[in-house]
Amino acid sequence: MIFEKRHRIRFADCDPAGIVFYPRYFEMINGTVEDWFDDGLGYGFQQMIVEDGFGVPAAHIDVDFKAASKLDDWLVFALSVVDVGRSSIKLTIEARCDGETRLIANMVLVYINSAKHAPARLPDTIKAKMLEFTEIAA
Repeated sequence: MIFEKRHRIRFADCDPAGIVFYPRYFEMINGTVEDWFDDGLGYGFQQMIVEDGFGVPAAHIDVDFKAASKLDDWLVFALSVVDVGRSSIKLTIEARCDGETRLIANMVLVYINSAKHAPARLPDTIKAKMLEFTEIAA
């Protein structure tokens, strides 16, 4: 299963050339991750960070920008899980518009105890839900 989120490119996302200013993509990627935790896993940032005292900072991210996006494009961000370890989560996020790939991001998140700023063991229930989003090659 893949988690998908639609995002409309707004004026604030664009540079003077009329295309998405690349740092804005990182905000969109983060928004996709946040929505996945909330809507896909049922463990939103309010509960995880504010109530439970944990977090999922990015430890690594690399992005290949394949084509430009412009004002009023609708992008579909597709998130799939590559691997889940004790505290690490490897994800791939691909953004497409009308079937054209605009970017591919590979990232590693680390589940941490916020007070200790140290990796923490992912709860088994959350890990099991994450694994439901593993894309299995046919």
